[in-house]
Amino acid sequence: MGLFKKSKSKTSDMPTVLTCKHGDHGSYNCIFLASYRDLPVEIEWIDSSELDEKITKSLHLSNLKQYPCIKDGEFTICGENAVLTYLNIKGRAPTIHPRKARVLALQQYWIQVLETKFIPLIHSDNKNEITEVLKSLDSELKDKKYIVGEISLADFHWASIFKVLEEEGKEELYNSFNSVMNWLINIKTEIPNYEFSSEKVAA
Repeated sequence: MGLFKKSKSKTSDMPTVLTCKHGDHGSYNCIFLASYRDLPVEIEWIDSSELDEKITKSLHLSNLKQYPCIKDGEFTICGENAVLTYLNIKGRAPTIHPRKARVLALQQYWIQVLETKFIPLIHSDNKNEITEVLKSLDSELKDKKYIVGEISLADFHWASIFKVLEEEGKEELYNSFNSVMNWLINIKTEIPNYEFSSEKVAA
């Protein structure tokens, strides 16, 4: 049974399957967006070697090592950005796409900070520089409900990495930042099934 059930009105259709990897922030990002946008998908948990083999066979490509993947009928697409794009249009709720240029730019900026600055620092375990990035995020979030003033993909990207850190028992990296914590508490209430456990789902 997947994390989200197929609606009764579409029982004759093939289920949309989102294939994810344990502990992968990109996979969690896609799960959060599918949940928020009320898109019924079945979550399939798989380890990286199995996933690579399945992707290679389904797309007839070699040396492809990307996840997550989504399969909707005969359509399959892989990679976090591609899957997020698909989910953002496919879901039932309004798309998450800022209309103002400055808001869209800020969304992309904070996603870029996460991907090019924060995540590499986590892997290097450089706590001083991690603190500096989080200070900037904390300042940005002061008296704000969302990172860019309205809910955006930046919120989902950052929420997914905090979910990974939480699972790894590394909450101490961010839990001393009051604005970040207030934002995270709010995001947890906005994203259905934020508190999912990949281990429980996989069992």
